[in-house]
Amino acid sequence: MGCFCIRFSHDGKTLAAACAGKNGYPIVLYEIPSGQFLREFYGHLNIVYDLCWSKDNQHLLTASSDGTVRMWKIEMQAASAVRVFPHPSFVYTAKYHPIADSLVVTGCYDSVIRIWNANVKEIHGQLLQELDGHKSFINTLCFDAEGLHMFSGDSSGLIIVWDTSVKGSSQHLFQHWRINKEINDNDIKGTPINHLEVHPNGRRLLIHAKDSTLRIMDLRILATKKYIGATNYREKIHSTLTPCGTFLFSGSEDGRAYVWNPETGDQVAIYSELSFTSPLRDVAFHPHEHLVSFCAFGQNQPILVYIYDYKVAQQEAELVKDLSSSLTTAAPRGPQFFSSFSEIPVQRSSVMCPADQFVSVARASMRMQKVKQKLDSVMASSNLLLPAPSSLSPHSKLRLQGTLSTPLNPPYLFTTKSG
Repeated sequence: MGCFCIRFSHDGKTLAAACAGKNGYPIVLYEIPSGQFLREFYGHLNIVYDLCWSKDNQHLLTASSDGTVRMWKIEMQAASAVRVFPHPSFVYTAKYHPIADSLVVTGCYDSVIRIWNANVKEIHGQLLQELDGHKSFINTLCFDAEGLHMFSGDSSGLIIVWDTSVKGSSQHLFQHWRINKEINDNDIKGTPINHLEVHPNGRRLLIHAKDSTLRIMDLRILATKKYIGATNYREKIHSTLTPCGTFLFSGSEDGRAYVWNPETGDQVAIYSELSFTSPLRDVAFHPHEHLVSFCAFGQNQPILVYIYDYKVAQQEAELVKDLSSSLTTAAPRGPQFFSSFSEIPVQRSSVMCPADQFVSVARASMRMQKVKQKLDSVMASSNLLLPAPSSLSPHSKLRLQGTLSTPLNPPYLFTTKSG
């Protein structure tokens, strides 16, 4: 039946996928960049809505509508989770505190945020505190990088900012947690919030509401910029900012992926040929390399991983330079694949995140865009091209070969045959 959410580990060496198939709801791990299957974890009895890696990449949290959050040890071929956090209803989100991994925070259908101690010997985590403030079910939680603030969003459009600094022993780390402010934006009042994410600069907040509009809010003055194009009125769709904050990627109910420049609000690309026939649920960008992954939930829906191809990018850049004088603006379409992989269902495109590049986009009727001098702009045409000196960062420990050599969709997990 496909995959509901995906997350790269913090070191970028593993991709976790919350899947559904005839055998249940496994959490599947793949090695990156080879794409080789590593292992799978069974235990959840219903859809898994959220995944969160511990900061040391040794554990994975999974939040499910079966009423549990489970913690898995990555290096163990365990038959069950090492911790279970029971809830009275559906759990939509779970996060580790970024500074204190022993603290797990969960958001539930019953409108309660719960703080748990995971550093216990028993299988069940220790419930430390329940935080009230929301009046409707909690869809999303996120922390800033320092763990000083947590943001929670619910089905009524309310966002609460919490003070969440940690100090002292594990039993009292959370003592000073309290509401800092409530954000009641009239523009999203009554609209469920699907996803919140703190911008890499720490001063802005990505708000993905179920009104087909993405917003980035300046947390200092509470002013918002809107991003229009993706369709989202019914499903739980996610979006994400690239690690450098240069691009905003979003899924959509039309099965496409949309990309914007967060600074200007311009839509710079639409991936319209991804082969998804169900809503594109989740987008994950690699923390260090130029990889992006998409997934959809439904029959015969694969996980797609796109990788930046520097050679193709250079060729396209030269071609567009020659044509740039005659280009006219037009809405970009999805990527054209320059290589054929008949036996490899993971398709590729040229996608990367240059840390300090400024984006300037002009759309072309030939599905090409201008590339400014010194390759300091983005091209969203037959390929999404983001210039860089190399396809790997200078400190990378990965060795990309230009493609993923192993499929990320074993048929028994991601392709459900009728009958």
